[in-house]
Order: sequence, then structure tokens, then C-alpha cells
Amino acid sequence: MTFDDVLPTLVRTCDQSKLVVETWVVVRDLRGRVRLALKAGRDPLSKDALDALSGSLSAALGGYFAPPILSTSGSGDERRLGQQLLDKAERWDDPEYEDPVRGTRVRPRGNWRKLERRLSKVDWLESGSPRPPWTLKDPMPPVTTFYSFKGGVGRTTALAACAWQLAAAGQRVAVIDLDLEAPGLGTLLGADSSRGVIDFVVDHIATGAADLDGLPAPARAFGPDAERVVVFPAGRLGLGYLDKLARLDFTASTGWDEGVGPASPTSGALRALIQAIGRQDPRPDFIFVDSRAGLHDLAGLSLHGLGHVDVLFSKASEQGYQGLDLAVSILARRRGPDFSCIAVHALAPTRGLPESQAEEEEFRQRAYGMFREHVYDEAHGFDGTNLPDAGSDIDLHSPVVMHFDQELQRFVSLGDRRSALFGEDFEALRKRIVELCERETDEDEG
Repeated sequence: MTFDDVLPTLVRTCDQSKLVVETWVVVRDLRGRVRLALKAGRDPLSKDALDALSGSLSAALGGYFAPPILSTSGSGDERRLGQQLLDKAERWDDPEYEDPVRGTRVRPRGNWRKLERRLSKVDWLESGSPRPPWTLKDPMPPVTTFYSFKGGVGRTTALAACAWQLAAAGQRVAVIDLDLEAPGLGTLLGADSSRGVIDFVVDHIATGAADLDGLPAPARAFGPDAERVVVFPAGRLGLGYLDKLARLDFTASTGWDEGVGPASPTSGALRALIQAIGRQDPRPDFIFVDSRAGLHDLAGLSLHGLGHVDVLFSKASEQGYQGLDLAVSILARRRGPDFSCIAVHALAPTRGLPESQAEEEEFRQRAYGMFREHVYDEAHGFDGTNLPDAGSDIDLHSPVVMHFDQELQRFVSLGDRRSALFGEDFEALRKRIVELCERETDEDEG
């Protein structure tokens, strides 16, 4: 028995028991073991029937099953605990199993609910819809998250370029370094502050404070546009930084966000940070978040709980495609009709080279396949008759291409590369971000 086999085997064993049960509740603990609570049908289940099912589950699952089975028709503590689990568990939409005889997928009888106990990755695995700190119909700045499955793809540089272009056009931009385990945005933008995001988070977790004093600093690398880009660096590196980083708690069951549901202390602190930044005077026109790469909890929080628009960077590599597909699938599942993202083809071959066109077309086709599978369905407003084709230049699957630029590989100051950062690739990304933010606002108001 392996971890992947546990839930289908449990469901199949329960379904084949022929017990009349109205609601089944599966609880999986931090070690991966499963417990079972149930609400019987019209007639209570006898102790002998529950013991027989418990024996069958022990035989099928071995050490993965933790008896006894709890029933809401029991008495005393058993009934109370069974009802508590029933109330806390979420509806399980796909408790199917493979019928070994017919070789088909079978949906079991009764209603199924599931309660997962996890130490981390809650924002990646949560099934509920995320709720940013405000909606785009509120008079608050839109929040855009910049994410990549792998590092070193130009994500932070692209964020800086878009922020500088907006600043040069008279817009105010707040940029936040949430790459807390590999910070660098503050240094890149020439922003020096006495406190950082990590300081805000640990102070908020301990005391509930939401103090921005000492955090924001202008992006000195942007010269005359510096004051319009307010940077919130990760914090000052040193042993003290590690001590703070070690206190980030991502366990969802330890907190609660009003109107959102179970949340970790770190999630609550970051939401408070976004809210405080959005209410500054003068208020920023945009908030950009530089996310942690990979499947880190901070990346999950950035993508699924804080932003309105997500910018997903990927190289045209198999590993990159797999990471992009995972991000798109999770965003589509969680955001539903509110899905709003931009795929970025990062580090594409220099424009004009023979291999450039072929790679760009491959990336577009792969992106289209991901959106066909995860996004172009009824939940997102597609009914099968209005699907875009792979060659259409639409906002969802059509990627923004970022060509490789030797100028941006090595420099003393980002300010020395203004011409590159105002190039057509970065301009196209900036325009797409602004367009999506404005469109979402129009849709909300309409």
C-alpha cells in the first residue's frame, strides 16, 4: 500500500461493504493515515457492522488506517467527535475509484466529505476560492503577482521594467519582495530601508501590529522616477533575518481570515501588509508582488490569496512546461470565472534567429493545450462553441514573449539599462497587465 493508493482503496472498500450510510467523512492526518467518521442512513449501524468494516479497512490499508470508526449515531464522545468532523469536513467532489473487474471508474454511493491535515502547501491545495484583500471594484490598487516555477528566467527584471515604465508615465507603483528565502529586489532597485517584509510579518504574527514605519524606500535605480516606485524589500540579511524566517507559520488551522476562512498566521500577516500598502497616502496605482519561485508556501500565498492578476514565467523547456501547467491548473480550479493570468515565454531566442520562430510557436501551442484542458470550459464561460483556436491572439493563452537580451545579463546598475527595460517586450507585458486590471474593473462595475 502506498500513499497514492490509500484514498481510492478506502472508498472502494467502503462502497463494497453495502452499508447504508448517508455521509462518509474521511480524515487524513499529518502522517498520511486515514480515519473514518460517518452519518448513518435512516437506521443506526450496529457495532458489529462498524467492527466488520473496520476490519476490512485494516486488512486493505494496513498501517494507513487508524480505527475506530466514529458514528454520529453513537453515544457520548463518539457522537460528539463524529459530528465535529462532519461539520468541519469539506465536500469531496471526486471520490471515485477504479473497479478492478470492469476496469472503469466508479462513483461510490452516498455523500463524501474530506478533511485534510497539512503542515504546509495549504494555498496550493485548498479547494475554496481565494479572496484578495479587496476586489477590483473597490477604489484600491490592483495587485499583480509575478511568478515562475524555476528561478533565473527574468521574472524580477520584468517586474522592474513594468514598474519603471508605469512610473515614467506618472503612475505610482508599490513593489513587494516576497522572495523571502532568496531576496534581492531591494538591492536591484537601489532601495535601502531599516525594516523589511520579514519584520512586518513577524511583528504582526506576535502582536497584530501593521506598522509600515521603516519599510518603504524609493527605487533609487530609477533616477528621476525613483519617488514614484516605492519598494518594500524583504529585510536586512544576517543571522537575525534567518531567526525571523524560521518563525513563519503556514499551518492553516492556526488562524482565520474574516470572509476567507482558515488561514495561516503568515497569510494573515501578508494580507495585512497588502492592505496597509494599499491605504497609504498617496495611494499607489499598482501593487506588484515578486513571488518566491517553485512550489513554496510563499508562492502559493502570492498566487492564490493576494493578487488579482498573475504573471506566469516559463522557459520553453519540458520542466518549465510542467511547472506552468501545474500553476495554470491550480489557478483555474481555484479562481473559476475570476481567472486572470498572463503566460510569459521567458528567455526566448533572440528575435530574428532561425530557431526563434519555431520555439515561439511551440510555446504557444503548449500553452494553448494547457488552457484547453484547464480553462476553456463552462466554469470559465466557454460552452464548446466559442473556443478560441491555437492561432488566435487572445488574452488568455497567447503568451507574451521575452527575448533573451545580453544587455540584461550583467550590469552595475539597473538604471544603466533603461533602453533595454523600455523595449517592446517589456512594453507588451506592461500593456497586458494594465489591460487586464482595467478590464476586470470594468467587468466588476458593469
